[in-house]
Amino acid sequence: MNEQHNYKRKIFIVNKKYQFRYLFIIISTMLISVASVYFTTFYVIWSKVIDEFFFVPEASKKLAEIFVQTSQLLVIPILLLAAIFTVAGIILSHKVAGPIFRVERVAQELSKGNLDVKVKFRKGDELHELADSLNAMIDGIKSIVREDKDITIKLMRISDKLNEDVNKDKGLKKDVKDAVEELKIIVGKLKESTDKFII
Repeated sequence: MNEQHNYKRKIFIVNKKYQFRYLFIIISTMLISVASVYFTTFYVIWSKVIDEFFFVPEASKKLAEIFVQTSQLLVIPILLLAAIFTVAGIILSHKVAGPIFRVERVAQELSKGNLDVKVKFRKGDELHELADSLNAMIDGIKSIVREDKDITIKLMRISDKLNEDVNKDKGLKKDVKDAVEELKIIVGKLKESTDKFII
């Protein structure tokens, strides 16, 4: 199972592009919802009230004052809601952006041939299944590379032994000598390839 850490987040904006896009969607949705409620409340209801009292000057003046006061009272809650949604959006987006950031770092290490890495997320982060899958994949690649290294070592021993035997007995056929040389080159390339991995 994936190892989990219990340390506190210190930086909440780790992937600006993703997190600000996420935040934009949240704030836009909130503002569209507030605008819909505002429109419904004020346009539909107030238009009926104003139509009813439009020809009564004192009543329409008083209703206009109430309309302005009500509109002004709604500004502070809307700004407060926007601030709450912004903070919540940053915290929630970090639960996805943080793991993505760590997966990118592990991928960079893997691209350098370092297979001695693990994907580790904090307890509250999302995408734990992805971390488990990536760790299983890394373990599988490690196993394959380890087997290849073992085979390479065995082939090198055989190649060295054959090379010694060929050099001792000058009477061996040229074809065998050429095959041994070709085997030695192939084993050298295979060793060079598998030595790039850190396991």
